[in-house]
Amino acid sequence: MRLSKESVILIYIAVADLVATLLLLRSDKASEGNPMMAVFLGYSIGAFIVAKLALTLAPVFLFEWAKQFQPAFVLRMMRLTIAMYLLVYLLLFFTINIG
Repeated sequence: MRLSKESVILIYIAVADLVATLLLLRSDKASEGNPMMAVFLGYSIGAFIVAKLALTLAPVFLFEWAKQFQPAFVLRMMRLTIAMYLLVYLLLFFTINIG
């Protein structure tokens, strides 16, 4: 299965979020803003990484599967997902770590 451009972008954003979170947590300059992910972080860094990747890759593969049935709709939803991910990430980052 060849991933769409939107799926690749979504994966890159999630990985960048993961790496940035881990680096900032390591330097004590930030905290995890997502309450669900904070639970996984409470278990271990490994649990946090696995959860982050699983909770990103599962919807991506679901989008890719659904694209064969409703390609225009799925494409719009993937683009909306990208926009919302970036918006929520920025809002949480600035609210928790700067404001």
